[in-house]
Amino acid sequence: MLEKKINGFSVVAYATQPEGRTPPRAFLETRRLVAKVKEGEAGAPQAADPDGAEPAAAPPEGQPFEIFVSRRFRSAIEAMSAARNALDRVTSVDEDGVPDPLPE
Repeated sequence: MLEKKINGFSVVAYATQPEGRTPPRAFLETRRLVAKVKEGEAGAPQAADPDGAEPAAAPPEGQPFEIFVSRRFRSAIEAMSAARNALDRVTSVDEDGVPDPLPE
């Protein structure tokens, strides 16, 4: 997995192994970065809700984008190479977490 940080998002490139009749696939995934707050600046860390709910700062969920959907990769190495090249071309991420340019 390769990672690039752009516009407050972490953009990750990865590929999947072939499974049965499903060929290897290439993906880009975006995940919003959580702002780090120093303990001295923000005061005491927030405690969990008394109702037993999780704290508001849950880890962000990733938003995967399958790329090169029309292409059939011969191996996971070829798919990872395509994902790496697509990650190198990403120049920005919009506020919804969509990388630009997003291949196919």
